[in-house]
Parts: sequence; structure tokens; C-alpha cells
Amino acid sequence: MQFVQTPAGDGVAVMEAKEVLVVELALSRYVLEHPDSHVAVRMLADVSRANEEREARMEDLAEGAASP
Repeated sequence: MQFVQTPAGDGVAVMEAKEVLVVELALSRYVLEHPDSHVAVRMLADVSRANEEREARMEDLAEGAASP
């Protein structure tokens, strides 16, 4: 995982796909144990959405590569 600072001063974590899956799993477990943690619930939703978008991009690329 790498952390990048944007020109606006925001921090961004750049992860490999396997790292995203580990983070998603860890957050899922935490949310199950602490369902009242609104921050964790929002983080899980964001990580899950980012992972789904990544998977959709990969599928689109695979379909594009398979088409002549």
C-alpha cells in the first residue's frame, strides 16, 4: 500500500487488489462486531464500492480483449 498526498492536501491510499480484499474483509468483521460504528460502516461501503468498480473495469477490459 502506498499513500499519496494530492495537491489539495488530501491523502489517498493506493492498494493492490489483494490488499483491498484484505481491508474489505477486516472492515466487514469489524462492522459485524461493532454495527453502531458509523465510520466503519461508511468505510466498508466505500471500500466495497471501489472494489466493485475495479472488478467491473476488469470485466470490461476482458470483454474488450476477447472481442475481435
